[in-house]
Amino acid sequence: MQFKTSLTSATLLAASAHAASSSSSNATSSVPSSCSISSSATVTAQADLDKYSGCQTLVGDLSISGTGLSGSASLANVKTIQGDLIINNATMLQGFSADSLQTISGSLQLSLLTLLETASFGSLQEVETIVFQTLPAISTISTNLKSVQSLTIGDTSLESIDGFNNLENVNDLNVNNNKNLQTIDSKLQSVADSLDVSFNGESADVSFDSLVWANNITLRDVSSASFESLQKVNASLGFFSNAIQSLNLSQLSNVGGSLSIISNDDLTEASFSNLTTVGGGFVIANNTKLMQIDGFRKLQSVGGAVNVVGNFSDLELSGLKSVKGGADIETSSSNFTCDNLKKLQQQGAIQGDSFVCKNGATSTSIQLSSTSGSQSSSTGSASSSSGSSSGGKAASSTSSGSSKSKGAAAQFASGSSFMGAVAAVAVALL
Repeated sequence: MQFKTSLTSATLLAASAHAASSSSSNATSSVPSSCSISSSATVTAQADLDKYSGCQTLVGDLSISGTGLSGSASLANVKTIQGDLIINNATMLQGFSADSLQTISGSLQLSLLTLLETASFGSLQEVETIVFQTLPAISTISTNLKSVQSLTIGDTSLESIDGFNNLENVNDLNVNNNKNLQTIDSKLQSVADSLDVSFNGESADVSFDSLVWANNITLRDVSSASFESLQKVNASLGFFSNAIQSLNLSQLSNVGGSLSIISNDDLTEASFSNLTTVGGGFVIANNTKLMQIDGFRKLQSVGGAVNVVGNFSDLELSGLKSVKGGADIETSSSNFTCDNLKKLQQQGAIQGDSFVCKNGATSTSIQLSSTSGSQSSSTGSASSSSGSSSGGKAASSTSSGSSKSKGAAAQFASGSSFMGAVAAVAVALL
């Protein structure tokens, strides 16, 4: 009986596939030959575009290039392109419009258009991939976009991306090197692969308040960031070299990969009040104004290492129960105490081979030998050591005898070693 049911389902699926194939074939065959584009055809003048004005559907890839198109050009009346629309290296083109166009089954690519100031796709709702790259003169792009899998906007003069703010779901969103970009106010609800907003204008305000989950998120060079609804990041979440003053991700409960907050010079507050799990590394480093790190009280487990470096006087990790990697906690503040972290390490909650905790006055360094399992510790100027590190802190060697142990402790505390370790962590997470 079960076999019969499966066979019937398979038959229905095959019939449906055949019907869809037949429908697609019929749709293609119903398109006049004048609306089918040769694979070798390239549009170089407005007259070439005018040949398609009697077509509602174009079949094939429409490529536009060359210096023959100057001023403004348009694709009139076409509603569907069964293929790609590519405008590349049309160096004299200043404006382009295709306001009847509703669907592109492939990609929409605008690239190397040095004079292009405006692009209008006022009816466009569905396209698989969009790439707008190296459009240094463009100021506005208009669409009615509702569905796209991948969107890349790079090296433009756009001040906003309002034409894409109504998108709800994408695989990839990459907005980079748009020097005049002022705002991103997006209605995205999910990002299946990566969300990357990087190296745009330093005054860019970024809002993704409808975003519930994403696979990867990276922000660089933004002025403010808002994620009011974000609950889960499957892989990594990183904030690098931003002008953000406050981070509030109070709904976020889980980061599957690494959480990195690095070199945000204006950051004074980081609130992740419901975060319980970080699957990779937990890195907070070089945020010079972040004096109180108290927004991670519910954090229970870290799957990698914990690296917290800066000027902080308070690091509140009262809920932390398990760190699978090592720990490196370093602050220039003499008011910070390592007592709670040392207790965690002594209880075996910090499981990695290296434990370093130091403030402006004292330090504790414990490293487990890869051969004997012995450990060394130093507090202030007094220290003793045995063995060598097999993981955790990037660069240190120890040997028996207090004088050599002091040398190792000094190496941990040196500025070059510290910066090298932070740089290594940052590079590894980028």
